[in-house]
Amino acid sequence: MNCKKIKKLLQLYIDDDLTFGEKQQVEQHLEECSACRAELKSFSSAIQIIKSLPKVSTPPNFTEKLMSKISQIKEKERERIIPAWQMSLKKLWNVPKYRYGFAAALTAAVFCFLAFTFLVNFSGLPGQPGEKEAAAHQVEVTFTISGINANQIAVAGDFNGWNTSANQLEDPDGDGIWTGKMQLEPGRYEYMLVVDDGKWVTDPNAKVYADDGFGSKNAVLFINNNG
Repeated sequence: MNCKKIKKLLQLYIDDDLTFGEKQQVEQHLEECSACRAELKSFSSAIQIIKSLPKVSTPPNFTEKLMSKISQIKEKERERIIPAWQMSLKKLWNVPKYRYGFAAALTAAVFCFLAFTFLVNFSGLPGQPGEKEAAAHQVEVTFTISGINANQIAVAGDFNGWNTSANQLEDPDGDGIWTGKMQLEPGRYEYMLVVDDGKWVTDPNAKVYADDGFGSKNAVLFINNNG
């Protein structure tokens, strides 16, 4: 493997998430390449710093109980003010076969609205007030996926309205390592992989997972101001 491919695998190597063959190839390359050894050392140092930070403990099932309580409160408030036709839409949303279709339609509607607003108010001119400020709050996130046999992989999550085609990953080398970059604001995001335009797959390389409400797991991504 060349240095470009090795650097794509270093994070997985540190996490011991490579196959036996991949691990051997990485280690053989590290013995011969001082630049990649330095890159690995930098990765390892950063991880040690993160691990040295004090841990905050929470009671068992704290997150689940909190989210359940919030959902109950929100549900009561919605029942007071939401018209009957909106409640019917909400019930349909809870049916798996309708959920992603609604999400895609909503994303398209929002996109059209934003595009129309931009054309009317800004006339497509760059450098409008607030653009630089918004960009400054975003963090570049790189998705690296390996171990999945696929012809096409996309990332769909609550950062893109669960759009199954908006964020396609790429594997130009054909080596089975799919990558893609996004600009996201700091926060907590849930996502899944869409393989070959139809199969929903949980990211096998994620560190944190959450129930998706349909018997599967969403991968959870945390982004802070430091990337």
